[in-house]
Amino acid sequence: MAEQLPARKRLPPISPISPRKAASTTTIPAVNSLPAVIFRQDFTVRPQKSPTDYLDLDLKTPRLNDIHQHLWLAGRPTAARPLHKQKQLGRSLMITEDPDEHLVWLETQLFVKPLPQYLLDHNWWVKHLCEKEDLYRSACGFLFSYVWLVCYPCDLDIAKDTGLLPHDICWLDWVRFIETFLDSIDLGILSNMNKRYQYGELRLSRLNSIYRFIPPAYSLRRFIRGYRLGSTWYAAYFGGYFRWLLVVFAILSVALSALQVGLATSNLQNNRGFGDASYGFTVAALFFIVVCVAVVLFFWLILFCYHLLSSWRDNRKKSRAWRGEIGLS
Repeated sequence: MAEQLPARKRLPPISPISPRKAASTTTIPAVNSLPAVIFRQDFTVRPQKSPTDYLDLDLKTPRLNDIHQHLWLAGRPTAARPLHKQKQLGRSLMITEDPDEHLVWLETQLFVKPLPQYLLDHNWWVKHLCEKEDLYRSACGFLFSYVWLVCYPCDLDIAKDTGLLPHDICWLDWVRFIETFLDSIDLGILSNMNKRYQYGELRLSRLNSIYRFIPPAYSLRRFIRGYRLGSTWYAAYFGGYFRWLLVVFAILSVALSALQVGLATSNLQNNRGFGDASYGFTVAALFFIVVCVAVVLFFWLILFCYHLLSSWRDNRKKSRAWRGEIGLS
């Protein structure tokens, strides 16, 4: 049985509905806000029937926790910027339901997971969250991330307009809710939160590099997909990782043109040292271009074989499961 947290860490009951609206508004129970089914890779979760399994998917950040010791490369251990500051930076808010993608940014996009309605329900905390320490820490950390994001009334308006928070929460409700929450945690060391939330915003490009090239585990799948696969098009993949080749080729082209012009001048035509250097540089440049083309073709072949074998393996697995269910040999 999971270790029970001390009673002092339990959140007191709060409601997002202000008292003046309580007489005419009925708060929807948290369980009614859960989806009917969730599909994640090779397994299916029915939140209404197995809420604990759903909460593990909806709150925990296993991938970020696995590489926590390297997160300093992708972000700073500071609070995330409020939503109005994100808008000032020109970032668009992209909705995600994956907690591992929450507060991850790429160029002009910031991925944000909407605040689940069950985190506003005290009974839900008591029944499902306060009994498991790891789940409790994940819930506290995720809720604390919204303390960063929604600091001012304009942030609350942005959150409601983008679907991050329910529309029936007013500013006074939010302040009272956050005050109650902050009284239940240690703001100094954040000891009762998931360690992922020691960091605010994380840069996706660096997370991809960490996930591909740094331990704890190497695999072909991690190398190809990285932390988050942005596109399944080969052009997008090679454009992201071999874009620097265009810059190198441009520099080589300018250098070779300059050498050609130099060899055409009378001052350098009879200069043996310059001629030898031009010859060596030209050979090296041609060799480099051939190697780069070979590397690109090699990576394309790996990607093609990987996707082909993955599709074949998944199709074979599904076929075996289907034949087993209907009793075929």
